[in-house]
Amino acid sequence: MLKKIVLAFAISASSISSVYADNVGEVSENLSDAEKLYGLSLYWKEVSYNFAFFDQVPELDFNVKYQEFIPRVLATENTYEYYRELKRLNAFLQDGHTSIYYPKGLSAQYLDWPAVHLAEAGHQAIVTGVEKGLELEIPPGSIIVAVNGQDLQAYLKERVIPYIASSTQHILWDTAVRDALDGKPDTMAEFTIETPDGKMKEVQVNRDARSREIEYTSIKQPASNGELLEFKWLGGDIAYVALNGFHDKEIVKHFQSHYGEISKSKGLIIDLRFNGGGSTTNAGEIISYLANRNLPGSIWKSPKHVAAYKALGAIADQFEEFEEYRPYAEGTSWEFSEDSSDVLKAKLESNHIVPTYVLIGRNTASAAEDFLVYADSLEHFTTVGEPTYGSTGQPIFVDLPGGGAFRVCTKRDTYPDGLEFVGYGIKPDILVESTLATVRSNEDEVLDRALRELQAKL
Repeated sequence: MLKKIVLAFAISASSISSVYADNVGEVSENLSDAEKLYGLSLYWKEVSYNFAFFDQVPELDFNVKYQEFIPRVLATENTYEYYRELKRLNAFLQDGHTSIYYPKGLSAQYLDWPAVHLAEAGHQAIVTGVEKGLELEIPPGSIIVAVNGQDLQAYLKERVIPYIASSTQHILWDTAVRDALDGKPDTMAEFTIETPDGKMKEVQVNRDARSREIEYTSIKQPASNGELLEFKWLGGDIAYVALNGFHDKEIVKHFQSHYGEISKSKGLIIDLRFNGGGSTTNAGEIISYLANRNLPGSIWKSPKHVAAYKALGAIADQFEEFEEYRPYAEGTSWEFSEDSSDVLKAKLESNHIVPTYVLIGRNTASAAEDFLVYADSLEHFTTVGEPTYGSTGQPIFVDLPGGGAFRVCTKRDTYPDGLEFVGYGIKPDILVESTLATVRSNEDEVLDRALRELQAKL
């Protein structure tokens, strides 16, 4: 049996940049037809054997899509277009841990954006910041209603969304809005805004922000302080701890160094809103200090292949005694986690049990979601915010011709009782939705709500 797998990778492309950096030289302007076909076929093969979520895209016939993309990739005129076609194919899988990565430096040659920061709420693109000096032309708080003369939502559905691999609809739209104004470097982004006072304006901004140091005029938005862990007191006896990433084991040491102070609190707020994941081991080590009993973790399964069983399953129609092997032939056989669930041992002799509010949101992903699975059965824990990213797993990484790479999610995690959260996101106990009003407010509505709820309990 396979041993328990404890890694759940972060969602950012930066998390793998160092893995491939040493392998990448100068990117070819265009790959040969043989390289293009090999890369596509390698991707198709690894996905076909290893992808853990085909049942979540039941309308997709991946073999047919592979055949459709053969002429598409062969028709590409440069390496960037080739990788774009791979991204378009990959988007049909609708999984946040299955991705295509450009060769290092390639996207910078073909892609840039204006000095405009956007946030998504209710499928709207809200301007949260612009380069200083543009605030009169594009007031922060404006909404983008059209791009290139086309209604925003129609534009995103046609030009942006087809290239995004996302497990959940809310992250799909969040990503689409973030990328809405991307385009060829040193070209003009042309879009229509509705200002906070209701005026409609046509604006143009150069796409040149990728490599410049820019001072922004912005609406204040909740954000990480850039450190692995942030600790502070929020007045009275309420401690605030932001856990901003489980990718580095140093976060456990940081938590332990502050634990003496944390354990003096009468109420605790844990902020996971900017935690994109990392190692489930690190997540579990931290929550073990805050649990009053041992905690069941996620269970998992992974596609299972045994060539001989696949051969027997293929002839099950002729030989009834081979019926048990049919799932191998149909690609629906699974390897399950060794135990019913992973059990995390609580530090019962030194734990800290107080009312605890956990702030979550659309950037809470992967191992941070595994943290929430552990916490699910703790009565003193309450989650506040928006549904999480909805993606975790153990991806396999594979190099592609031209210096890029792809990853395929091979492991399917669920709650101990089998409840799915990949593809849906983990819903908070107290929902605080992101709206046009909350984005414009300059307030941290999620933290404020948690603080009010917690103060009422103390």
